[in-house]
Amino acid sequence: MSNSNTNLVRTALILGATGGFGSALTQCMAQQGWRVRAITRKARMEQTKNVEWIVGDLEQPLSLQTAADNVDVIVHAVNVPYQHWNPLMLSYTRTIIELAQRSNAHLMFVGNVYNAGIPTDGVISEHTPNAPINEKGEIRAQLEDMIAKASSHGLRTTIMRFGDFFGPDINSPNWFQMCTKSVTKNALMMAGPADVPHTWAYLPDAVKAFEQVATIRAMDNNLPNHMVLPFAGHVFSFGQLKAALEAMTGNRFKVTRAPWMMFRALGLVIKLMRDIVSMRYLWNHDIRLDGTALQELLGQPSVHTPLPQAIIASVPGVSCTGQDPKIVENVQA
Repeated sequence: MSNSNTNLVRTALILGATGGFGSALTQCMAQQGWRVRAITRKARMEQTKNVEWIVGDLEQPLSLQTAADNVDVIVHAVNVPYQHWNPLMLSYTRTIIELAQRSNAHLMFVGNVYNAGIPTDGVISEHTPNAPINEKGEIRAQLEDMIAKASSHGLRTTIMRFGDFFGPDINSPNWFQMCTKSVTKNALMMAGPADVPHTWAYLPDAVKAFEQVATIRAMDNNLPNHMVLPFAGHVFSFGQLKAALEAMTGNRFKVTRAPWMMFRALGLVIKLMRDIVSMRYLWNHDIRLDGTALQELLGQPSVHTPLPQAIIASVPGVSCTGQDPKIVENVQA
């Protein structure tokens, strides 16, 4: 599919195009001139330049075969509720790999940090081995192993690894929204200790980097068949988020804690709650992503929106009425 003609209009098939990451990526790639085929389970009436909405379902792989014909890149941005990861994420990923193999397209996967567990040095690079500490991490490791194995048989693949997403208008549940939903009432919920840094990915920056990588990978067959590219993103603790919001708004914020004991009790009867509790370690440990490999591929640092600007854009109803937001630029650890 790929060649060296940088003026060629390229085509991407996005699976998971109605999710938080997928919908933002669909817009980004279309704006950058890609022809985007976006899969949706239900017909959509809206018309968007460079985007063709196609009805399809991973439960019915035959419905996707025509959509996958003659595409340069297939994006696996599919996610399902935690309690359905096993077996759906495994079977869906198998189907997506087969689609990419059939169409000879480059497969790009939206990864996270679960499969790495708790690295000894707290840093996840492109070389960090799988060391999951719970079921969700084990499933993520299996997904990545499936993709890596396919690359050893000729499929060209890229895994981009991200922290927790935050940003404006994310249409799927996320921790940042949960923790800041009461900001207009001067309240903030913390999922972990106030002083433990956490790795976040500002969604507009993340999809921009993803699109840039897709462009490079689609036209350069001389790169390795399989690449893993962590996205460093922003790193800040809840204490730093609180300080930034107070500086920007001039208000004082009351802090509450995530109800982990209640989550644990509910987990006795609700699997989703058990799964959420199993991920609590991410808030208790400083786990960071090393963006060196991504920077080397791009030839420059990936786009990085200043944290104050990202926070203002991500929290509805917040405006900078306090001190100059530049004074909180040092909140990033």
